[in-house]
Amino acid sequence: MSTIVLIGATSGLGRRAAEQLTAGGHRLFLVGRDPERAAALAKQLPNATVVAADVSVRSGVEQVAAEIADRAERIDVLINNAGVMTPTRQVTAEGIELNLAVHHLAPWSTVALLAPLIPPGGRVVNVNSEGHRSPMRGGVVRLDSARLADGAESFDPFLTYSRSKLANLLFSYELQRRRPKWGVVAVHPGVVRTDLGRQFPRLQVAAISAFALPARRGAEPLVQLATSNTQPTGYYDRFTKVRSSTISYDESLAREVWTATEQLRPHGGQRIVSVVD
Repeated sequence: MSTIVLIGATSGLGRRAAEQLTAGGHRLFLVGRDPERAAALAKQLPNATVVAADVSVRSGVEQVAAEIADRAERIDVLINNAGVMTPTRQVTAEGIELNLAVHHLAPWSTVALLAPLIPPGGRVVNVNSEGHRSPMRGGVVRLDSARLADGAESFDPFLTYSRSKLANLLFSYELQRRRPKWGVVAVHPGVVRTDLGRQFPRLQVAAISAFALPARRGAEPLVQLATSNTQPTGYYDRFTKVRSSTISYDESLAREVWTATEQLRPHGGQRIVSVVD
């Protein structure tokens, strides 16, 4: 039995992953933003510890880390699954563009604060997207580490989403280099039918949902990567390890993004590095 923390567990593929991990007999800490959904999940899975917190802001991540540290001596697997997509630019209470806050800063901060509980041989699973290569409408995904926080570069919902996923992938690879005794993996679960795009026009969402996987199937690669006997690393398109975009392997850019993230989340990077075995 493993101790698994699942961020973004109260709806969509996160909820299905929680159900599948519960069936596997694992000890679960489940995190979701919406208190009502969190309460419903706690009722459905009474053996799990459910935490309602908004991980798009540092205070929410700190709340999660504190509650888990009070109840667990170690974490075997951390799954960062929280996701968002918005048709217009939105910022958090800290003034950070929402896609970046949820897809990059939340995993960064969660790893930083929970790192002391993750032993050698532990693993981090970051839910990523094939969108890191190119946004839905086409084009090239680039990342300016000097403007990481604002997301104001001619805002486009799909390009902004893709940039945030590229930032997360660069972080995933850099984390593996800095914590080589962990297994760090980023995974594209497929195009999954969830409520991620609920703020978009109904017809647009319906067109995508027509060929999307059900959430249950989208959860399957997360569960496999979290619980497999072998230690996965790298980038996966569902169950298959593949090469990600060329820019995602740019180690210089990854270090720049790491440094820029440290400035947005002070002490996070030092805490990750300071506990290397």
